Amino acid sequence: MATTATNITDARKNLKSLTDDVVDYNEHVIITKPKNRNVVLMSESEFRSWQETLYILGSDENRKALDKSINQMNSGNLKTLSVEDWRQAIDED
Repeated sequence: MATTATNITDARKNLKSLTDDVVDYNEHVIITKPKNRNVVLMSESEFRSWQETLYILGSDENRKALDKSINQMNSGNLKTLSVEDWRQAIDED
């Protein structure tokens, strides 16, 4: 993932190209503005991914569950479910 920077004047002139690169190459563009009022241009999918990550990590309970899962995976404490096992597990809830 690349990050480039451009000033607001050039961003206006090249908006279509900048937005195409952001989406096509998963880039971020820092658009510099006077008085350090800079902005970052990113794709919608990247933005939504960041929102989801912030939501998941924003709760102690979610963060602890994620840490527990990562520790289980790293220790090899995994269980592989077949499609049928998965369906049964869902139906039990």
